[in-house]
Amino acid sequence: MRFAILVSLLTTWSVRGVIVSAQTAPRGSLVEDRAAQKLVAAGDTRYEAEEVSKAVEIWQSVIERYPRSKVRFVAHMRLGDYFLERDRAYDRARVQFEPVADEANTDQTQRAEATLKMGICFYHARNYGKCFQLMRSVIESFPTSPEVNQAYYYIGLGHFQLAHYSRAIDALEKVGTTLSSDKTDGNKLEAGKRFFIKIEDADLAILGPETGVKVQCKSSGGDLEEAICYSVGRNVRLVLGSIASRLGTPIPGNGFLEVKGGDTVSVTYIDEHTAEKQLKVPVVMEVRVVGDGVVAITDGAFEETLSGVVLDKNVNLRVVDPDRDVSDEADSLMALVEIYRLKTDEELESEMTKRHATSDADNEDEIDRYKQVDRLEVTLIESELTEQQQGIARSDTPLDRSPQDESTQDESTASQLAATTNVPITNPVHAIHTGVFYGTVALVKTDTLDPNDQSLGALPSDQLRLTYLDQSNSDEGEKTLMAKARCLEGNIGGVRVTRAEISDHELRVQTQLKTASALTKIGNRYKEFGLKQKATEKYEAALDVCEEIMVDARRLGGRMLEETYVQFWHIYFEMERLELAATMCQKLQREFPNSGFVDDALLQLGEVAIKQENFRRAIGIYTRLVEMEQSQLRGEAQFGIAEVYQKMAEAAGERGGAELGDRAFQEYKKVFDHFPDSGRVGEAVAKMADYYYQREDFDRAIDTFETVLDNHPDAIFLDVILFNYGRCLYRMQRKAEARRRFDQLISEFPESPLASDAKQISMTLSQAGF
Repeated sequence: MRFAILVSLLTTWSVRGVIVSAQTAPRGSLVEDRAAQKLVAAGDTRYEAEEVSKAVEIWQSVIERYPRSKVRFVAHMRLGDYFLERDRAYDRARVQFEPVADEANTDQTQRAEATLKMGICFYHARNYGKCFQLMRSVIESFPTSPEVNQAYYYIGLGHFQLAHYSRAIDALEKVGTTLSSDKTDGNKLEAGKRFFIKIEDADLAILGPETGVKVQCKSSGGDLEEAICYSVGRNVRLVLGSIASRLGTPIPGNGFLEVKGGDTVSVTYIDEHTAEKQLKVPVVMEVRVVGDGVVAITDGAFEETLSGVVLDKNVNLRVVDPDRDVSDEADSLMALVEIYRLKTDEELESEMTKRHATSDADNEDEIDRYKQVDRLEVTLIESELTEQQQGIARSDTPLDRSPQDESTQDESTASQLAATTNVPITNPVHAIHTGVFYGTVALVKTDTLDPNDQSLGALPSDQLRLTYLDQSNSDEGEKTLMAKARCLEGNIGGVRVTRAEISDHELRVQTQLKTASALTKIGNRYKEFGLKQKATEKYEAALDVCEEIMVDARRLGGRMLEETYVQFWHIYFEMERLELAATMCQKLQREFPNSGFVDDALLQLGEVAIKQENFRRAIGIYTRLVEMEQSQLRGEAQFGIAEVYQKMAEAAGERGGAELGDRAFQEYKKVFDHFPDSGRVGEAVAKMADYYYQREDFDRAIDTFETVLDNHPDAIFLDVILFNYGRCLYRMQRKAEARRRFDQLISEFPESPLASDAKQISMTLSQAGF
């Protein structure tokens, strides 16, 4: 029996990594690595300053200038993240992630991230088969990485999009059940975040999905709550539960675990029957309450973060650190505020000369361009939050209860406990438990500094830095947190748009392409809901936008023209104007043969040919894609060839159909033999099994069915496979086993159209004694 506590907050992951390509030359020198790191940092600075295009250029230059340095993979990840999260260019993002997911990389965490993000790109491109394959690869190859939870999440979303609801539920139930291999967070609870409890015990495998396991959570501050854990699946020894935590005065039994800084939480699970044959043995684990600090320089309302501060005015400082809330009173903490100024050229040259004249001559670290000119230690006081801030901070409050209702209930609960026990309970309404600390400091425009005054002296273009030492956090050791802002003259007012016309041609084309893409996606949603007229209106609007920018796109050429062709092709394909879609695909291939969109274009061009029943042309297109050695879609194309032969066999009927059916089988087998990592391999094996079944080769059919069920849990036609598996077993007089397969179909795929037939067969077999 193992008992583990998982303390985490399920949030959106955004991690950057470094991956090494299998086709790399010998790695670069330390000098190259340092130079590449400086360029990456320069790109990061430009990106944070919203100079996005310049940041992209710098990251691309790292890849070009330092092809042997491992740091180039940082640049690949930066570019991939940009295209995935900001530009929504999923094909271009995938191209960046592909080289970083190579097996030659020894950093497993980074490989897991790259593989996951490739799968996310395929999910957004609606290539769910490839998405499933990559997500399963994350789960199998990196079982202890935090990306596993995300992989299950996207598998669930993919099955939901395919209307495979039972498999979607099964995958989504596993989200949050994987513990990270990083053991530093297993004994910590971040105050104010949801507290997750994971119990592993062989005895729990007998529990039904509705049966809960009670766990007691007791804080050293005096709170006592009960959490209920539920099984994460059928016949598994794992249960998962959670309880919301928050800063506050302890009120036992109110459903929230109230904690403060420095508390410990004791979690007790009663093991009903141990391996040593002991009964009702309590298993206890303690976790420590911590808080991850966040620092910011804000506006006067302490809400919006600023990157600039005005001279001769007060600077507003905010530090959020929940574990510094240690009492019912307004607590305080210390932070350091400093002013830094750019060094002159003479100062930089002098420092460089001194470095070369000393033993630091070999030090390749960049000289700090700033010097400190003033500093001041500031005391920040814990403060109450506004109603708007309270709503954000108390997101765990049930939707049908307002904070006022909750406060009233807390008072009522406190009164009842005080009446029934001798424990005095402080009224929580008058206590301050926010973990949010505010402070201000005067910023004076002056070049004459007085070390004894309580203000900071600065000049325009100086940099103000707020530094705070977070001594207790979810990581190991202390963390130094910093926020920066530039010193400005005048006022920072609101921005008012006076002109909506964009004069820069490239920026205009980019903006219009995004508009067209958004209109196309809206049209897709209308089409999914059966609103064809509304969908057509959106597609035509998108088409008008693209036609308006075509002249500018041709003049600019390069990436702008390439992306315009791609957008035209997407619109025409969704409008089912297949000839025009095919024309755009051919233009893209002809004018941009090295484009990252070419393999997608060929795949879709093959689909167009199939819809037009031009089967020979479709085979030729798919064959060309199969021959593209670097394409990630070769398996998809091979499956497409097999599908075309199957359609030709169906169209031929009995005369000539058998020979084409045999050829289709051979093509499906090639998917299994040559492209085992393809997202379509499960479907290909299912087609092979169906081929064996039709020819009454039941032994080989059963072997193939078992291969699919064991190795390809995301195959699209698993309900059909189970049904045919049961029929094979029935034909082989293995009727008890056949009934189990029919029951499995009914249990796992209740929404399948085959479920009713399976139920009738199962009932008949049951009545016959099987």
